[in-house]
Amino acid sequence: MRCLLFLLLLLSGCIRAVREAPLPAQAYVWQRAWTADVSAAVRAAKFEALHVLAAEWGIKKDKLEITTIEPDWRALVDSGGQVSAVLRVHASVGKKGWDEALKQRLRQLCAETTSRFKAGGVRLTELQLDYDCAESRLAEYAQLLGVLKTEVPLRITALPTWLRHDSARELLARSPGYVLQVHSLHLPAQGGMTGLMDMNETRAAVRRAEGIGVPFRVALPTYSCVVEFADDGRVREVHGEDMSAGLALSGRKYAVLDSDAYALSALVAEWKVHASALMQAVIWYRLPVSSDRLNWPASLLPKVDGGEPLKRGWTVSVRPAPEGHHEIVLKQAGDAPDDLPHEVFVSWKGGEVAGCDGLRGYAVQSHAPGRLVLWLGQPARFGRVRPGEQIVAGWLRLPDAGNAELSAKIFR
Repeated sequence: MRCLLFLLLLLSGCIRAVREAPLPAQAYVWQRAWTADVSAAVRAAKFEALHVLAAEWGIKKDKLEITTIEPDWRALVDSGGQVSAVLRVHASVGKKGWDEALKQRLRQLCAETTSRFKAGGVRLTELQLDYDCAESRLAEYAQLLGVLKTEVPLRITALPTWLRHDSARELLARSPGYVLQVHSLHLPAQGGMTGLMDMNETRAAVRRAEGIGVPFRVALPTYSCVVEFADDGRVREVHGEDMSAGLALSGRKYAVLDSDAYALSALVAEWKVHASALMQAVIWYRLPVSSDRLNWPASLLPKVDGGEPLKRGWTVSVRPAPEGHHEIVLKQAGDAPDDLPHEVFVSWKGGEVAGCDGLRGYAVQSHAPGRLVLWLGQPARFGRVRPGEQIVAGWLRLPDAGNAELSAKIFR
C-alpha cells in the first residue's frame, strides 16, 4: 500500500524523481577575436566541453558570405576538454529554400571546418549547426539534415518555440542530441531592463523537450546586452560584448537585457537533483573573459554552475569630499551582479541641508532637518552592478559639515 501511494504521488507530480547522473557543465567560446584574454580564459576553463564558434554564414550586401574564426589552437589543446566547432548560419541564408548549390556549400563548410581543426591539432568530438530556421521550414530543415554527411557527429540547436510543432519531432530525431537555447530577446517596448530568459518559459520548454524524448542540452546565458533603439523604434545597435562608457547616461532609448545569476543558480540546483536523464548537460553562453564588460566575472560561473546559494549585499557610506560636501556611496558586496537599491536614507543630528542632489539615476525624494531620502525612480534604466563596484548615488552639503555625524541605510 505504501509503495502504491508513493507511485501515485510521483505520477501526480507531488514527488519528483531524483536525478541519478551528474549534470555536466560545458561552455560556448563565442568570441570572434581570440585575444590574449580569451586564450587565458580557455586555458583556465574547467568544463567537460567547449563549443567554439568556427564560422558564420550570412548575407552581406545581398551576397552570401562566410566568415571563419581562427582560434588559438594551442589554448584549445591546453584546455584538456572536449571541443566541438559551431557553424552559425543566419536565417537569411535559407530564406528561399535550400537548393543543391547551398547544400553542397554547407557540406563543404562542414568538411573544411573539420579539416581546419584537425590541422590545428584539435580533435573535434562533434560539429554543431546553429541555424536560425523559420518555424514554417522545420520540415525542410529535417530534409537538409538527412543529406548532410559529416566526419564527426552533427548536432543542432533548437528554440523553445520549435517544440510546439509536430515537424520538430522529425527534425530533432535526425540529431544524436540537440541544444535547447532558452535565452532569447524579449525587448521591452519602452526600453528599460529585462531578463534574457523567462524562468517559467524555460521550465515549460524543458518539459516539452522531455516529452519529445530526444537527448538534449540546455544553453543558459551568462552575459548581458544593451539594445539601442532609433527614433522610429527599430533596433539601432546591439552591444553584446562591450559598450561605450556612459551609454546608460545618454539620452538615447535603450534596453538592458541581463542574466540573473541568483535565479539561475537556484534553477541549476533544482536540475542537478530533479532533471530528466534526457538532459545531458548545461552549456553556458558564453565563457567569461577578464576584459568582457557585459559578462559575469569568471569567478562567479563555477558558483552558479554548482547551484550554490549566492549572497546578496549592498552597503552605504557617507564620506566627506575635498570640496566640502559629503558623497553618498553605494558598494555592491554580494556574490553576483545585482540591481541597484531603490531607496537610500541618510540621517544626521542637525538642521536642514544647504544643498543636495541625486546622481546615477537617483533623485532627492524628500529632505527635512536631520534627514534626506534618495529614490531610484527608473530602476529598469540601469543594468545590474558587479560585485565590488562602487557608485556615488548623491551628495549633500551641511552648514556645519565639520561637526556632522552622518549615517545611512538602504531599503530595497
